[in-house]
Amino acid sequence: MSEDRAAEQLQYIKTEVKRCQVRWTAQRQVIVEHFIANKGHYTVEDFFGAVSVQDSSISMATVYRTLNLLVDIGVAVKRVFGDGPATFEFILNRDHHDHLIDVDSGEIVEFVDEDIERLQQLVAEELGYDLHDHRMILYGRKIKK
Repeated sequence: MSEDRAAEQLQYIKTEVKRCQVRWTAQRQVIVEHFIANKGHYTVEDFFGAVSVQDSSISMATVYRTLNLLVDIGVAVKRVFGDGPATFEFILNRDHHDHLIDVDSGEIVEFVDEDIERLQQLVAEELGYDLHDHRMILYGRKIKK
């Protein structure tokens, strides 16, 4: 991602956080910058481990509150896949994708399949609905060759 785009995303998030009348702190800045730079699915513990190396004053509670704040303002989603812990994913300006979860390793694989997307739209229409959004999560085991 370009530095300009990351800076735009950071500015947007800062504006939305302030609109919620939440104080923007140096710790929040570190957490949000890390979140923007590292796309993926992270637990609070994952994030805490990464950002506390950068700033030892960041607490687990600050990470938890900040990630949930990002969900509240609509730039992140919080998901629980199977029996695993809650994960957070940055979604600002990201294209739609679905997930495949490896039930043995917990690996999260993102994918897009136009045939699946088309079929989901068709099913909704056949049932008399205008599809606005969806989430598909597949669970499986890697085939051993």
